[in-house]
Amino acid sequence: MIDAIGNLFFRVIQYSQINESIIMKKYIIISLIALLAPSVSHAHEPLYGFGPHVLFKQGFAPHITLHWNSSKFETEYALGYGITRNWTMIAETPWHIENDNYNFGGINLKSKYRFWLKTKPGISYQGSFISKLIIPKASGQPTVLNMALTTGQEALRFYWFATAGYAIKLTDNTLKPGNHLLYNISIGYRPFKVNYYKPDIVFFLETSGNTFQKSTLNSDKVTQSGGTNIAVAPTFFFTYRNFAFRGGVQFGVWDDGYVRKPETNYKLTFEVHI
Repeated sequence: MIDAIGNLFFRVIQYSQINESIIMKKYIIISLIALLAPSVSHAHEPLYGFGPHVLFKQGFAPHITLHWNSSKFETEYALGYGITRNWTMIAETPWHIENDNYNFGGINLKSKYRFWLKTKPGISYQGSFISKLIIPKASGQPTVLNMALTTGQEALRFYWFATAGYAIKLTDNTLKPGNHLLYNISIGYRPFKVNYYKPDIVFFLETSGNTFQKSTLNSDKVTQSGGTNIAVAPTFFFTYRNFAFRGGVQFGVWDDGYVRKPETNYKLTFEVHI
């Protein structure tokens, strides 16, 4: 009898250890998937515009951006930090090559607050308020305050984003550049199914526009100033786990008034979320 009870007790312990091992393995696998898998909301946003995505709380997102055309080359180093699950702050430091010299362009401070989030299986809708302060190094250039509302949809196949904003230019100079409206509409498509352990790519078509008010000289409007330009940009967003690589080319397609359409330019960004 005692031997039978002993054997039964041993089998119970052995079964418990097996179950515990299985549970532990499942927990490890689920944890790895959650940590390493590329998320649907992995900052899939416009390259030339704004988007509503924010970082997770206490998350870091260092990134570097290369931006150039036929006459200039600019490098931007940036670091984003998730203050809360809905509020992200980003510091940017642009550098540009001019006359064979590598010059510091100033500091940009960006705040992004997500005020709306609605999720369904495989899809999310978001809305954010963005403010960006551009502080140039050169004393002759204006300080610029951008404010914008942005919203969008991120899904397994299709994306769209829409942004509308206003840029205020602050300067003590007698010649003050006109403030301007900015707007961006982007659509995106993922051609392949999302896989936890494989690279992911989304293609975008972005349309950006700016409408400039007239500049002023000694508080008088400058007649030959102001206007509108529009540009389009095919871009891509490539992610692998917590790494992201974005790129694209922008073409100016239309201008009006005394504003010229943007020169064809290229942009590449490498980003990591930690």
